[in-house]
Amino acid sequence: MAKAKNPFSYGGRVTGEAFCDRQKELKELLSDIKARQHVILFSQRRFGKTSLVWRLLAEADKNGIIPVYVDLYPASSLAEFIEMYAKAIAESLSGYEKAMKLLKGLFSRLYLSMGVDGMGNPQWNVGFDRSRETESLDEVLMTFEAYLKKTKKAGVVVFDEFQQITEMNGKKMEARLRSAIQTHEHVSYLFVGSRKHLMQDIFSNPNRPFYRSGKIFPLGKISSDDFSSFIRVRFGSAKMAISDKALNAMLEATETHPYYTQYLCHILYDIAEGSRVREDDVPKALDLLITREATAYMNTWDLLTLRQRQALMCLAEIKPSESPFRLEALQRFGMSQPAVMMRALNSLVEKDLVDKENGTYEIIDVFFKRWVRTYISQTWPRP
Repeated sequence: MAKAKNPFSYGGRVTGEAFCDRQKELKELLSDIKARQHVILFSQRRFGKTSLVWRLLAEADKNGIIPVYVDLYPASSLAEFIEMYAKAIAESLSGYEKAMKLLKGLFSRLYLSMGVDGMGNPQWNVGFDRSRETESLDEVLMTFEAYLKKTKKAGVVVFDEFQQITEMNGKKMEARLRSAIQTHEHVSYLFVGSRKHLMQDIFSNPNRPFYRSGKIFPLGKISSDDFSSFIRVRFGSAKMAISDKALNAMLEATETHPYYTQYLCHILYDIAEGSRVREDDVPKALDLLITREATAYMNTWDLLTLRQRQALMCLAEIKPSESPFRLEALQRFGMSQPAVMMRALNSLVEKDLVDKENGTYEIIDVFFKRWVRTYISQTWPRP
């Protein structure tokens, strides 16, 4: 008898029953939106931010708050920002207004038109005078607020991957955006980012326009207890059980990282024989996961300098309570002095391979860390 559909999802937006918990975060963020509180939400990559945001927007919509979602990841210019934001506003409001009314009254400097995408689905297209970008930016920044004020409604705008704003006309763009947002009374803004050090600089640097412009909301890992309950239920939905030892071994390996926990569970479901996941299935699943990721890890490794590689091996091998700046660690991994290690670690933070929190450094990707420790450190020549 063939197995049921794999109950675990990873690699894309997770919805429905495949979405794990985050009820506390949802409740708090929804309360912030209702209070018109601006929020800065950030975490490491693959922590489920986008899935959480889309669940939040669905809840906001149920509460009569009009949601607008803008993914800034592909944007690299002011013109692209204007087009993407205007299109997102039009797409959102088309659920509340007739298309013809939007075409005639939403913008004055920007031009809306209706077309179809490659699949034949209707889509909004936006055009504007590229020689007058500043005026077009001002219009797109005020349009949603003006609409909400006129209709006596509330709204929320999500700027996903907001750190991309640094690629668009520098601080002048930030200043103009900040100046507009601080006058808005009907919109709450959610600034979402995955490059933690850039997000922190944008919102925590006194010299930046967005300094202290919202509530800081770092998104952490899901607790072991919450994940354990979720995993048992998901396996149970496919008429499969998981032993306590297998569950504990799996969560220890993933360190409750949302993406990798779902990923490893997905593999465990595929390889398990019968109707039960056993403890000895976990090492097999770990090996399979790392094998699948090994090419990407090697490509990353090949682009690193010697010092960066040495610093990564140090972080991969030392205990969380140990400092990479201790003399023993420096000598063990071929560093001449603490300043050399510091420069290497900070460069890895810039590359989003390492996270720095309260003076402690940690490799972000838990399986990249395992790969370095297992396949690189053991064969690396030591001084």
